[in-house]
Amino acid sequence: MKSLIITLFIIANTIFITQGGRDVHQLIWGTESSILDQFNPEQTRVRSEKNLDVLVEEYRKADEATRTLEKGKGLDEVRDIKQEHKDLYQNKAALKSEISEREKKGREVRDLWIYTGFGAALIVLGSLLYRSRAVWPGLSLVIAGFTVFEYWSSPSFFSGAGAEFHALLVSKTVLTFIALVALYGVWRLFRISPDIQPQH
Repeated sequence: MKSLIITLFIIANTIFITQGGRDVHQLIWGTESSILDQFNPEQTRVRSEKNLDVLVEEYRKADEATRTLEKGKGLDEVRDIKQEHKDLYQNKAALKSEISEREKKGREVRDLWIYTGFGAALIVLGSLLYRSRAVWPGLSLVIAGFTVFEYWSSPSFFSGAGAEFHALLVSKTVLTFIALVALYGVWRLFRISPDIQPQH
């Protein structure tokens, strides 16, 4: 049992330390803009807009404008309108893409905190069970709790939606270090230390 706990501690410690390093790297260098952004100024403008309400209002106006242009028109006429008002349609598409991405990232930030709260509850409950001599159920819950932490605090590989992605990345970085502190707290609570014999 002692060997198992020590092995699991070493594995979890390695995961959270390397994960924390990747999160910090992403925070510093992972959100740099691309040199290619200069060739798509409309998309860049939309991405740099901080306020979601402003984007939604711009999208509403673009949507109303395209509906007005297309009203009562046939497929061929609509195709001609799209060519004639290409900038309007590109702006609408860019706004729609950015709004969808921001909503997705917003939901991910919400789920991140909900599920890691669940993971923290499992760790606390498991630690209490372990300390009250229900060793295997307690250890199982602690492992499950840290697994939830590891999954939800793992680094994001995709960016997009600048402000929301940054908030998500900050949350994941904070949770990685919280998990690391919790790991050492649980280790101390379990009072496990490797049997190291002093050399004579």
